[in-house]
Amino acid sequence: MDSKHFLTGKIKAMKYNTIFISTLIFTMQIASAQTIDDAVRYSFLEFGGTARTAGIGGAIGALGADFSALSTNPAGLAAFRRSEFTFTPTLERSTVDATLRGEGNLLLEQEKSNFNFNNLGLVFATRPLSSDWTISAFGIGLNRMANFHQSTYFEGVSDGSITDRWLELAQGLTLDELDGFEAGVAYDAEAIYQPDPADDRFYTSDFPLDAPVNKSQLIKRKGSVNELVFSFAGNYKDRLMIGATLGVPFVSFEETKTYEETDDFDDIPFFQNLTYTERLRTNGAGINLKLGLIYRLNQMVRLGFAFHTPTSFGLDEGFSTELNYNYTVNGTAYSGNASSPDGSFEYRLRTPWRFIGSGGLVFGKNGFLSAEVEWLDYTNARFNFNKTSSAADVEYERELNDQINNVLQSAVNIRLGGEFAYGIFRLRGGFSVMGAPFTEGIDPVGAISLGAGIRGEDVFFDLAFRQIVTQSDNTPYATTDAPQPFVNLEENRGRIMATVGFKF
Repeated sequence: MDSKHFLTGKIKAMKYNTIFISTLIFTMQIASAQTIDDAVRYSFLEFGGTARTAGIGGAIGALGADFSALSTNPAGLAAFRRSEFTFTPTLERSTVDATLRGEGNLLLEQEKSNFNFNNLGLVFATRPLSSDWTISAFGIGLNRMANFHQSTYFEGVSDGSITDRWLELAQGLTLDELDGFEAGVAYDAEAIYQPDPADDRFYTSDFPLDAPVNKSQLIKRKGSVNELVFSFAGNYKDRLMIGATLGVPFVSFEETKTYEETDDFDDIPFFQNLTYTERLRTNGAGINLKLGLIYRLNQMVRLGFAFHTPTSFGLDEGFSTELNYNYTVNGTAYSGNASSPDGSFEYRLRTPWRFIGSGGLVFGKNGFLSAEVEWLDYTNARFNFNKTSSAADVEYERELNDQINNVLQSAVNIRLGGEFAYGIFRLRGGFSVMGAPFTEGIDPVGAISLGAGIRGEDVFFDLAFRQIVTQSDNTPYATTDAPQPFVNLEENRGRIMATVGFKF
């Protein structure tokens, strides 16, 4: 059936060169919502836990005696002398500055706050009958490893339209071959159409090639990675501490992208405005193993080492798209609306190995200094679609894993911190840098921390503030030959944490 555009007699002067694109590749891109961003999202973790650990920049690995150590170096569990219960209410505030690249486009700011519990944990410490093993301890609880709550908005003018992407997806395909989430939705909403009834494989749109277009996008994200930990550790002669953690991280992620283009001054014939909405939901869980040790050279110097196996995630995604397209012909307004089906997909994701070396200097009862270096190789992340038998899924899995090898890299994360003690009072400070997972487009992530605490005989209270700054580039849609917009992003994420602990 001819499109409404053709029936109403719209005439297009511009022509598009037919772009040869593999039908298989684009079918795979639309059939599931997985991208290498998913591999990074669930691998780029900022170790969470208590306010004490946050206050020293996360550098707890060689010291222990803090519940956060169960998710970094579980040998630190053996440094507990008494049993302990902790919980950490946390307030996070994300501020994102976004600027669409282009002359005259303004920086726009979005804020989003979130209250959560960064830690909830219980440790049982006992003295074994054997005199050589001075302490054995078991711990169970939750540490938050990532927080996805964020809001981003940009607006401005740049060359090209999102319809360029839909045209590239559609060219060379019949109507029955169009995907149901992008090109198919664009055709049903009349954003793209066939100008010649005799050629059912050629499509066009209302936009002249390279035309300046006013565009904007609002992205809202929420969710987290919370890790349930089961840990056991032993202290041998107050010299060597060894420990293990079985980690079960739980993933929850939701994202809504609302992209708009407008023509308020009638610069583009026929076109008025469009609104394209993408929705994504991901839930799942994984499993990993963490092993660690701490060796006390003497009362002052402590060295630690830990490694984490890859986390094997089983994830379930749901996704959908919706498009509203408004245009006029001979003074008459028309509106096209279309929605995709509710897509779903189950897959597995393996994150990289992690290796962590740490050191600490303890100055008696006056405080300590600590440092930690972590290495991981993001190119070791892998998607696995083995639950499906589709040839398209198998090929897309290969394409994704090839992209991981080509676009990601290894990274070094550094954490430094210290604590000054005066009686029952504590003052803390820390600094950390997380290496960029991408070879380009994102800078290393820096964070500063400040903290304070009161340590009583049976009760303690800690406060911490942590500020994280991230700079990156983003694109609302990708094209092969047509102009592609780029957005510069800077996120400042502030975190206020308060840990309450009870010893027994």
